[in-house]
Amino acid sequence: MLPRLEIDSAQEIFSEGRCPEATPRAELALFDVPVPVALRQFGENVRASALGDPVNPPVVVLGGISANCFPALKPDGTPGWWSNLVGEGRSIDPSRFYIIGVDFAADDSGAAAPSTAHQAQVLAAALDVIKVDRPVVIVGASYGAMVGLALAEAKPELVERLVIVSAADEPHPASTAARELQRRIVALGQLAGCGDEALSIARGLAMLTYRTPEEFGERFEGGIEDDSTLCCSEPGAYLRSRGQAFRSVMSPGRFLSLSASIDRHGVDSSKVDAPCLIIGAESDQLVFAAQLRLLADRLGDKAELHLLDSLYGHDMFLKEAERVGRLIEPFLAARG
Repeated sequence: MLPRLEIDSAQEIFSEGRCPEATPRAELALFDVPVPVALRQFGENVRASALGDPVNPPVVVLGGISANCFPALKPDGTPGWWSNLVGEGRSIDPSRFYIIGVDFAADDSGAAAPSTAHQAQVLAAALDVIKVDRPVVIVGASYGAMVGLALAEAKPELVERLVIVSAADEPHPASTAARELQRRIVALGQLAGCGDEALSIARGLAMLTYRTPEEFGERFEGGIEDDSTLCCSEPGAYLRSRGQAFRSVMSPGRFLSLSASIDRHGVDSSKVDAPCLIIGAESDQLVFAAQLRLLADRLGDKAELHLLDSLYGHDMFLKEAERVGRLIEPFLAARG
């Protein structure tokens, strides 16, 4: 049973059904999407959501590995993971677009990693279940943009336009090395019976690639105060808090699976026919600006590239969503 949720009364769940009917009021519909049989090692089902009127142009919004299928609004009425870009009055507004979100498939044991091509198959299955019968615009950030590229390569008939934020067509070796160290920490923690704490440490290390040294310099004091403990620095406390928060949305096994999935990513950009808006940060230390320039060159006339100055590096798309939205709005308006 899959509930629908009116934005105007977000705490009230009502009228359960499989597909939302056209209505002047935006509704959040939830779907149970069967994972393609060949991919069942990554789960039997994933969740998908659709927000708004299905007669409006469909826009799929996908985020990083810790994102979920609720970019604008959660079923309990609280804001979704990208609600400063997606939602009522935002750049991607459910009054103008039919907004679709999909969870990523993963092996919760951490023993296997899907590729982004596998995730593209899951996304195609979700669009079929939601009964979207026309090409979609995909707005993807980080891992979600990799999945969008993979779908545009494999099934170009499903993708009308593609917004690629902080993602490239292949991983950088330095970023792969950093992720492998994180995975080794988590795997060692699991062997030692402290997988959750290891996941928290790995997330802290990841934050050093998501943000910039300049931001750390502005926000924190360096060093530690005395020799009574080795873990009492301001930046260390921040990273511990980020690690603890990550544990609430991610398990060690799921992290191992999706982190390795990033490093399995690879798209032949010459097979991507959809117009692409590429947005990144010059300061990104995970997906480097040079990678986005190269992707734009490979896409040729199909690509529009914007590299922004930002204090926030890879996390620019979350911290400066309104700025990103000002670039996305005209791209969405220029739909064919």
